[in-house]
Amino acid sequence: MNELEFCLKLKIDVQVLSVWIEQGWLVPDKTGPEPQFRDADFARGRLIIEMTRDMGVNEAGVDLVMELVDQLHSLRRTMRDLMAALGQQDEETQFKILRSVGRNE
Repeated sequence: MNELEFCLKLKIDVQVLSVWIEQGWLVPDKTGPEPQFRDADFARGRLIIEMTRDMGVNEAGVDLVMELVDQLHSLRRTMRDLMAALGQQDEETQFKILRSVGRNE
């Protein structure tokens, strides 16, 4: 979705969106003629609204939370990649790796 659609959907001003982008809380896809926002950006926007409007979190708090959210997503991607790599190993290797990390599956 474009900037206008994004703002209308979240019920925010374009100036608010500009601040969020400047802060690095949102990073729209700029590969096309105009910035585009994905569903993940919309979810981030809803989280930002919840924190700032509903919970009274300041900019520093939003910075911290968004950084932690990004770290969590990065760790999830890494875990998916590791599990996919583990799934490509033979059963004996899988067992050894799982046993070494404390799982008895």
